Amino acid sequence: MLRKLPFFQTLSVLMFIACLVFFWQCVVHLVRRDYVAASMLMLIGISTLWVGGELAKLALAERES
Repeated sequence: MLRKLPFFQTLSVLMFIACLVFFWQCVVHLVRRDYVAASMLMLIGISTLWVGGELAKLALAERES
């Protein structure tokens, strides 16, 4: 019997890891005092975090059904 891969769970974990990478790059640019790039990276990181949360909701909905 083949086991079904947890698609949305895997995607949500990858999105949360990508979010951490964007926030790390934001800190690196803040150290360099590049505030415009840091603010853009922060917005991308927050958006990635939001999408990861939505994917986690889909993973929970998929698990219940």
